[in-house]
Amino acid sequence: MSHATRERGFSLVEMLAALIIFALGVMAVLEVITASVRSTTATVGYTQAVFLAQQRIEETLATEALAPMTDSGNFGEAYPRHAWKREVEELDPDRLYRIRVDVTWNERGTDRQYTLTTLAANRE
Repeated sequence: MSHATRERGFSLVEMLAALIIFALGVMAVLEVITASVRSTTATVGYTQAVFLAQQRIEETLATEALAPMTDSGNFGEAYPRHAWKREVEELDPDRLYRIRVDVTWNERGTDRQYTLTTLAANRE
């Protein structure tokens, strides 16, 4: 047999190098997927907070007459992570009011808050 007919293949070092490169690629893809899931979860929390704050503002505007007040609560079983605080402040006697709604929730051990404020005239 001559040296020219020697079988060709991958050495153990080449196989280990290929395996390490493959493992690093898989880890990078998994990190991107994890970051994407975290981002989506945060977006859902904020989107729900915007919706819930707007709902509480609309509920306040639907009352007969605005009056200074502060109250708070939660959104029940539908949104168990979210709570709210509402403040109605009189800016101009018997005319202009500021309505502020803070929606808070806990996301992965971090407290988050969204605040929505609007001005409204008393309809009386």
